[in-house]
Amino acid sequence: MLTIRGRREDTKREDRDGYRRVERITGEFQRRFSLPETADVQNIKAKSAHGVLEVTIPKLAQVQPQRITVEAA
Repeated sequence: MLTIRGRREDTKREDRDGYRRVERITGEFQRRFSLPETADVQNIKAKSAHGVLEVTIPKLAQVQPQRITVEAA
């Protein structure tokens, strides 16, 4: 289970072309995501830039089938 928690404190205002837009969403938030069995939870990375959170969840390396050549004696 991946849990992302945060807190939003600012009220954003935009005045443009004669109208005003105000975002009033403040306070704490939490989101939870179920991760698949193939997720490599030891190597999850997250970064934030310009208000955008990017979370990278790599997959576990899976064992690939191996071909073995059998020569007739």
